[in-house]
Amino acid sequence: MKTLRVKILPLTLFILISATFVFTQPENKPKAIINLMTYDIGEIIQDSIVTIYYVITNEGSELLKITKVSASCGCTAVMPEKNKLGPNESTIIKVTFNSRNRLGKQNKIISVYTNDPNNSIMRLTLKGNVLKSKST
Repeated sequence: MKTLRVKILPLTLFILISATFVFTQPENKPKAIINLMTYDIGEIIQDSIVTIYYVITNEGSELLKITKVSASCGCTAVMPEKNKLGPNESTIIKVTFNSRNRLGKQNKIISVYTNDPNNSIMRLTLKGNVLKSKST
């Protein structure tokens, strides 16, 4: 019985150490992080144009690609400064909202598509309240 225990103990230790090594290896993949998911522009006057900037950072170890950006409305333009980010690199996503022909509560969704396997589509929100211009 002692011989069997002596043979099983090293095998068990080898399996435990191997499993620990496999599960603690850093994953080689991009990791997209956005500084702010929702931006509230507050109250603005109708026909105003508001520009805000989201910051996206690649906290992964592989190249992050921004493959597509879109907005839920034609009144909102989305433009990333760069489409490819190396590890620990950041870029700005410029979002411009035109309140022409808009009135009341606004809630616009900006979609950012990436090659991050855990966060391939990020939905950002731009919200605010458009007030009627006093001149109209």
